[in-house]
Amino acid sequence: MVVLSEKKLDYIDSDNSECIVSKNIVDNENLENADVIVCCRATTIRLANLELQNLKMIQLTSAGFDNVPIDRYASKGIMVANAGSVYSVAIAETVVYGMLQMAKRYRKNPNKHLFRLTRGYKYITELYNKNVIILGAGSIGTEVADRLLGFGMNIYGYDLYCKEKEQYKHIYRRRDELIGALEKIDYIISTMPDTPETKSFINKELLSGAKNSAVFINVGRRNVINESDLYDLLKRKCISGAVLDMFEKIPNPITNKFRRLNNVIVLPGVAAISNEVNIRLNKHICNNIILLSKGKNPENIVNNIGWGK
Repeated sequence: MVVLSEKKLDYIDSDNSECIVSKNIVDNENLENADVIVCCRATTIRLANLELQNLKMIQLTSAGFDNVPIDRYASKGIMVANAGSVYSVAIAETVVYGMLQMAKRYRKNPNKHLFRLTRGYKYITELYNKNVIILGAGSIGTEVADRLLGFGMNIYGYDLYCKEKEQYKHIYRRRDELIGALEKIDYIISTMPDTPETKSFINKELLSGAKNSAVFINVGRRNVINESDLYDLLKRKCISGAVLDMFEKIPNPITNKFRRLNNVIVLPGVAAISNEVNIRLNKHICNNIILLSKGKNPENIVNNIGWGK
């Protein structure tokens, strides 16, 4: 089995597998012989129009598969697998970090030791018994919920497809119900994917239902947010603040207008990054290659193709 990969794989426990690492897979001389291609979403678009007779599976290095032409690959009998829950723990921990930053006012320079009366203690809050809603109650959202349970928070969710889960007091299914529920919510967390249903889902109409003390946190896909609406609401203090790790367009750090708002924490797209993520991703990819080499279905196939289907 020939594996052509954009990233170095530390091990493939199969005597019949050969891994070739290449940064430019499309022009690689081994492309026509590849049984498995490990790549990012952008590469899948370039590969989609090629006739690759040997190709059995494309393994994405991302959990998201928006813009990947999965139906075109399905018509060719090629499996497409994503990274599953590989990034969920790192993202969930970033959410908790952002919430504590906002609640404890750590962003107000903890090294500036002011007298007690001028430190603004009246603004410091606890997470305990606060209400939080997680938009997107899948793998990432549930990892977030697991951690927030330890803080004694009341957790709600919004998701069109996932079943009810014990971590959530209730999962809303309709947008109008969600807007009505926001009046009691202290933290609004988006882990939503980029789909036609979610584009600009978070806008003025939605967030106008939130109370002024609410904090918005985005670790979901960037196209979910209408940035103009969000900026306006934050600037006018219609919501208390935000922690933003993803944007509609990747901004220049210097010109990013959200950085000029004193109630916003801007993260440089690092929520999914950790040393442990790299280890989990490597194991996930290699395990899928092993399963494929043994004639078994790999995990996290996103285009409903597999052995025996």
